[in-house]
Amino acid sequence: MEVNKVHLGDCIEIMKTLPDKSVDLIFADPPFNIGIKYDVYNDNIPYEDYYNWSKIWIKEAYRLLKNNGTIYVAIGDEFSAEINIILKKIGFYFRNWIIWYYTFGQSQRKKFNRAHTHILYFTKDKERFIFRGH
Repeated sequence: MEVNKVHLGDCIEIMKTLPDKSVDLIFADPPFNIGIKYDVYNDNIPYEDYYNWSKIWIKEAYRLLKNNGTIYVAIGDEFSAEINIILKKIGFYFRNWIIWYYTFGQSQRKKFNRAHTHILYFTKDKERFIFRGH
């Protein structure tokens, strides 16, 4: 599988075909598992299944990142704390917890509309990483 290209498919299966330490940056926007109706994806799987799936793809992301690599994960309220813990347990270093506020939102019938997403920013190495803040 080639690097420096966008690939469409199951993220875990595609990541398994890529070489170790071949990626500089990962921006992950996984399904939030909040029951949104998609064409073919079930966005309402049991908690343990979603948690275990998250551990698998995050472990693959760790393998793929170069030693000075960075990962950003966009995630909703329901699993942001769990994803934070998984990232730390796998060996990533916490940099920032970013809140992306937006003026549109996902309509909710039984709670307030969503108007933000959590973006977790972690690096593979505590001291050696690339950051361009402009």
